[in-house]
Amino acid sequence: MQQKHDTEQLLKEIDRDQSPVTWPQTLNSGRAVDQFLWKGDPKATPVQRVGLVIFALMLLLVFVVFVVVIIVIHDWVVILFGLMMTTLSGIAAFRFLSNAFRTKNITK
Repeated sequence: MQQKHDTEQLLKEIDRDQSPVTWPQTLNSGRAVDQFLWKGDPKATPVQRVGLVIFALMLLLVFVVFVVVIIVIHDWVVILFGLMMTTLSGIAAFRFLSNAFRTKNITK
């Protein structure tokens, strides 16, 4: 009887872990991720902060690559595309970096 109880409990845990796969739960999960990326979370775990820093560094790399492309290639189409990409990646990268190091404001 104990084995059947353990199996049922295991199945409940698996179902709970896989529940965000269906549509309404994915919307809520995605909302939490978007809120963490764009607004930050003062209670974020160190793993979340490191992941956000890595993501921001990747966007900074994109920013640097497009700045170099703008400097090297003198075609106006490439310059316009590069300016658009540097603007988008730069804003996102610096926003993510500031959110990664966001801490609680201590007010007295």
